[in-house]
Amino acid sequence: MEQENAVSSIHREWGYEIRCGDDEIVLIDRRTWPLSYVMGILSGLAALLIALGILAALGSADSLSDVPPIALFGVAAVLVLILAVVWRAYRRRRDRPLSEVAGGLIIDLSAGVLRDRSGDTLASLDRVRVGVRVDWWWTRTLMRLVVLSWPNGKRVVFRTSSRRRAREVAGALVDTGVGGPRH
Repeated sequence: MEQENAVSSIHREWGYEIRCGDDEIVLIDRRTWPLSYVMGILSGLAALLIALGILAALGSADSLSDVPPIALFGVAAVLVLILAVVWRAYRRRRDRPLSEVAGGLIIDLSAGVLRDRSGDTLASLDRVRVGVRVDWWWTRTLMRLVVLSWPNGKRVVFRTSSRRRAREVAGALVDTGVGGPRH
């Protein structure tokens, strides 16, 4: 069922996709999250340097009196050029057809198993647990992660900045039979 047209619903955010069909759910990580993170940092630094360059050019900042504004604008321009390269890589990963995306998991509802896209069974669905976690390291609690865990494995299958959305996606996975009956 990994055809893109045979999908009844899609949850998509930050490069993670959950495609729900009749007899299976495809969990995809397009690996755009690290690039998004880098783009956010580069954009923020470039904006800060441009603002400092304007302040230095106007002579409004005493602590910047020794820094020529052109140096600040030059570093900002270099950051924007790097940002353009990262943006192209992000777009390539984001727009790649599903059949070309490596990795991913499949929740096979008809067989009752979790498997990878190469067909190897990882666990039966009654042994898979769904959890919502806080991303403490990369985003300092700004992001919520939906995590599937099973004996000898664990994988982030969805990332969002909304608690409600994370609970909604986790609940939808549980309602399909992942993790056995709800407790």
